[in-house]
Amino acid sequence: MSGIERPMLPSRRARRSDRAPLLEIDARAFDEFWHIDQLGLEHALRATPASRFRVCERRASDAARGEGRSALLGYAITGRSGLQGYLQRLAVAPEAHRQGWGASLVADGLRWLARHGVVRTLVNTQIKNEAALELYKRSGFSLLPVNLVVMDRTL
Repeated sequence: MSGIERPMLPSRRARRSDRAPLLEIDARAFDEFWHIDQLGLEHALRATPASRFRVCERRASDAARGEGRSALLGYAITGRSGLQGYLQRLAVAPEAHRQGWGASLVADGLRWLARHGVVRTLVNTQIKNEAALELYKRSGFSLLPVNLVVMDRTL
């Protein structure tokens, strides 16, 4: 896995019970145009033959009860089809930006793709999302020389 950093912060497999709080994070992480709902999340998870759905959380020990509590901070959905990989969705709570959570989720997804023989990975983001563009560049992505137009049609 040459050139792919190890995640600096831990992540775990997403659970069904994580979905509602993750959608709340998604709503706070993106402009309204880019928000997804439960159906959009399901579509992202099924868009490719294989996908990986990971979350990151800050764990805090509850000493009084002897149990741990956690706060979800973000998630990533990574997909693959043959030799092609896709970083399909990445959202980190605004209060957790620039703390390494996004980079760790990206690294986790890239390592998963590499383990499965993927040779190329695509990601897209808003052109004005400078933080995301910088994160992806630091993670080894480069801009493609194409103009992308996204169109929509209701059926």
